[in-house]
Amino acid sequence: STRDCFRLFLRTIQPKMPQKVSAKKKFRPNVIFFDLETTGFDRPIRPVQIGAVDSWGENSFNEFVWPRRNVHPKATLTNNFYTSRGGLYRHGEEMECLDLVDGLMAFMEWLQELGGNIILVAHKCLDYDAKVLLRNLEEFEIPYSDIILGFSDSLLASRQLYTEAPSHRLSAMLYEVGLPVREKHDALDDAEDCRRICRRMAAQCSFKFLDFIFDCNWYHDVDQQWDWTFPQGFVTI
Repeated sequence: STRDCFRLFLRTIQPKMPQKVSAKKKFRPNVIFFDLETTGFDRPIRPVQIGAVDSWGENSFNEFVWPRRNVHPKATLTNNFYTSRGGLYRHGEEMECLDLVDGLMAFMEWLQELGGNIILVAHKCLDYDAKVLLRNLEEFEIPYSDIILGFSDSLLASRQLYTEAPSHRLSAMLYEVGLPVREKHDALDDAEDCRRICRRMAAQCSFKFLDFIFDCNWYHDVDQQWDWTFPQGFVTI
């Protein structure tokens, strides 16, 4: 059950916590909604924008990233990003951006500053955003295992909880749960939309918020996600 999932999560993090932290703070997971806009379809898939927001909508992260490669033309059709002469552009405007490794490190540092114990939530998280993130963190040897505890997928949740919905895309789920519809393909906007959808889905389906996030049908701890990302048992880019 979901409650059993959450108890298991508490047991896994308990030994790693500092001795002098209050019991209430010890077990408090930090739920962060995020989205990656990426170079698209051919590997190595690189982020061109990382957007994230905490579960209250109070703290946000938004960085554009130089991907060290071109953006696949099919991705450009969707997200309007492209590279030219060493610059990253969106809608014809050159974006001020961090280098790939600096952008990934900045994201990890922001998560660390929020207190670690991070659960990252995204729409299609387990099959896309989490895989892209882990492949890049592993390739560039950026530490994350003491910061990220797990991943939760709002797309899988929506498919299981809203079986009659004609589409479970992010913009369609805004409509389905009664929120204003927009479709911008901006990482920060999509992270915020994911946050609002998850809050609304949890309430409409009578979940406590953390029970919703930790439901075993759409949650992986970081070890499970590593195995899901690298089924051969070793890192592949």
